Amino acid sequence: MLSSIHLAEADSVLDQTTQSKTVEEKLVDPKEEIRTIDWIDLLPTDINRKALMEHYADLIIQRLDPPDDLSLQEQIITELKQAPVNPSLAGVKLRLAGYMIVLDEFEGKITEFLLVPYSGAGVHQPAPPANQMLLVRLNPEQALATAQMYESVWVEGRLKIQPDETSIARVAYRLEDAQVRLYTMEDARQAEAREAKLEHEDAATHAHEE
Repeated sequence: MLSSIHLAEADSVLDQTTQSKTVEEKLVDPKEEIRTIDWIDLLPTDINRKALMEHYADLIIQRLDPPDDLSLQEQIITELKQAPVNPSLAGVKLRLAGYMIVLDEFEGKITEFLLVPYSGAGVHQPAPPANQMLLVRLNPEQALATAQMYESVWVEGRLKIQPDETSIARVAYRLEDAQVRLYTMEDARQAEAREAKLEHEDAATHAHEE
């Protein structure tokens, strides 16, 4: 559930490929390296990240079918709100792909949104843990049209560790000086290729160890 965007989920932005490549070139600041990360990178480095992601996925499934025990529900919500952050990312300029959950708009433009790892998080689906959401505020010249509010996007900016309470959920991170562009079919193909390469490398490593 808490994974990168897959190929089928990028169909709606196929016609934006050419435009987005042009915008992406403008996003890159040649004076400073921009680190492309995945959602798992937002977790602390001193724990078993894969196990924690699986644990969060289990908690979200439990929220889809809430237990009758109200105290257990409260315990799950508290754990998601207090999810630990990765302090090594503070102040890092980075790029991350996800989905927009619009919080504010002005004159047909999206000015504030949450970046989340799966579609409908916090609206049609339970909200992810606080360390799996970014609060993004855009300057008017960077804002997307409200007609694009259900699209998947790339965001780029400087990460700040700052808890915020929003109308959707508690968020652990904020992205400053943010820029945004639509996520394209080509982006999805490249992501699948990277995932396939990593899986191949992992399999080769395990085979060698055995």
